[in-house]
Amino acid sequence: MLNRNGFGLSRRGFLILAGAVLGAGVMPALSAADDPTTLFNQIRKAHGLGPVATDARLEEAALYQARRMASFDEIGHSVGWGNGFVARLRKAGIHGPAAENVAAGQPDTRSVFDAWMKSPGHRRNMLDPEFSHYGLAWATPENRPNYIYWAMVLGR
Repeated sequence: MLNRNGFGLSRRGFLILAGAVLGAGVMPALSAADDPTTLFNQIRKAHGLGPVATDARLEEAALYQARRMASFDEIGHSVGWGNGFVARLRKAGIHGPAAENVAAGQPDTRSVFDAWMKSPGHRRNMLDPEFSHYGLAWATPENRPNYIYWAMVLGR
């Protein structure tokens, strides 16, 4: 998982941040049991789907969107002019089928995945058998360091 500034520590399916973001940052609460890739693959397995793996380009695209949302302190797929999903995918060199989930306010990975699974459109993206890779990122606004914006980009 990437944070707003793109700093990472270890790679266990994600680059996990344990540091600051724009202001005095916070890390979403993560334990070994909350590894995003493990959680995501448990969800997919429970629905008869194969596993997904992280992808650096998808992570970068997710990070860009999480940063935009935190910067504008606004949730959406098109935050700021000229930054729609398709334009961001092209900019990141991502081609082929892709989808994006965004969220705000969830304190940790498990919570954001739970929220997405309760939303029909987000759930459909997470359970799409065509997707085999994804990237997840988060960012916080400078004026609200405890509020987290999440972005997930899925692709092949």
